[in-house]
Amino acid sequence: MNKLIKVLLVDDDEDDYFLTREYFQDLVNWKFDITWCSTFRDAQDRIRNEKFDLYLFDYLLGESTGIDLIELACQFECEEPIILLTGKGDTKIAVEALRLGAADYLIKSELDAEKLERSIRYALERTSVMKALKHSERRYRRIFEESNDFLFISDLSGNIIDLNASAGVLTGYPEDDLKLRNILDLIEDPQFDMLWQNIAEHTIHDYEIRLLTKDGDKKYCLFSASVEIDDDHPYIQGRIHDMTARKQSERERLFSEKMAVTGRLVRMLAHEVRNPLTNVNLSAEQLEMELTDEDQKFYTEIIKRNCTRINDLISQLLQPSGSEDIELVNNSVHSVLDQAIKAALDRVQLKRIQIAKQFAEEEMDLPLDPVSLEMAFLNLITNAIEAMEEDRGILRIATKTQGEMIQVIFTDNGSGISEDDMEKIFEPYFTGKNNGMGIGLSTTMSIIHAHHGRIDVQSQLGIGTTFTISFQTSK
Repeated sequence: MNKLIKVLLVDDDEDDYFLTREYFQDLVNWKFDITWCSTFRDAQDRIRNEKFDLYLFDYLLGESTGIDLIELACQFECEEPIILLTGKGDTKIAVEALRLGAADYLIKSELDAEKLERSIRYALERTSVMKALKHSERRYRRIFEESNDFLFISDLSGNIIDLNASAGVLTGYPEDDLKLRNILDLIEDPQFDMLWQNIAEHTIHDYEIRLLTKDGDKKYCLFSASVEIDDDHPYIQGRIHDMTARKQSERERLFSEKMAVTGRLVRMLAHEVRNPLTNVNLSAEQLEMELTDEDQKFYTEIIKRNCTRINDLISQLLQPSGSEDIELVNNSVHSVLDQAIKAALDRVQLKRIQIAKQFAEEEMDLPLDPVSLEMAFLNLITNAIEAMEEDRGILRIATKTQGEMIQVIFTDNGSGISEDDMEKIFEPYFTGKNNGMGIGLSTTMSIIHAHHGRIDVQSQLGIGTTFTISFQTSK
């Protein structure tokens, strides 16, 4: 070995030091630079202030011991190998030294050049491997801890053994609570149990799931996991990637594209229909003035009344495109909610619905347009009222802060929305009502977008629906 190895030899017996140094000199294939310390204090200063490649500590150092020096070296985060020199019969001391981090021990009375070389080679190689493992563990532990994904290790049954901080952020559960849970209990998917049972043969890669949070929310996620083996002990390591925001963005992009196409189509149809409609209406008015028979005027009134109705329908169809021109000024979200609830009061009383307000204690101000936002809130309240049974309906309206978001949550115990309809409810002119126009929710989403917010929905048939509106507090 050509590399110069710096050695700190700590021994309070000068004769033993000279003898040990001779053994070092006999190792002709090695190069050593030996520093000798005869006292514990001197050794302490050297360990604290200098770097060595190898340490040899005698066990007996006056009032202190080599064990004390090993503990001190560990406190100074010394990662280089330490060899303890012991007397004959000090096996317990040697075992304690190894437990504390010593790489090896040598019995002084049995020491020779060959045993010293073997011990040095073993200590340097072992420490090199251990350092590499520690550095690798620190590197990957940092990746593990700082990842935005929910990373976990579990047993084959799914009981969580270890996880990172993002797991708590994603699920809302404290870390200690999650370690008491089974990963399968956090996932809503009828086929997932079967996938998990076959994970040894088929690794799960980016399988789309719904993750259940502590608050009862469901987040769209990609799930990946595989079986690993460590010292003949199999375990599962996995990753859950939250794609709720991405899915929402894709849905909003598709919605915007559909709204743009639909808006152009509606404006074209409105123009093409209103021109002849105006002519029909004017002709009916002219005919009405020329008719003298009151019975015949009955028919012109029908024509005029239906012309007005058609014109009103066209105005309603054009309504969604009007939310882009709103002006945002700082105002209270709670105030707008109260106005929307007041506007729906007649329907609430007629159907004998209960409204439970759970507003946050702090005032929530945002740049908003009170008129259009009240319309959006009113649409959601009206839909909830229509979905609930008379005398049994309860609509809960809550506000809260979630990180940098202000959330307004509408939860009803109504009929719910089917899986097929969930993907379509925000599409313009889609409706599940017999007499609906299908523009209420599309208008609501358009208004929320104009307020730089987003709207999410979760629903179960026969149980109810929750609409969550989230506004960014800082832009």
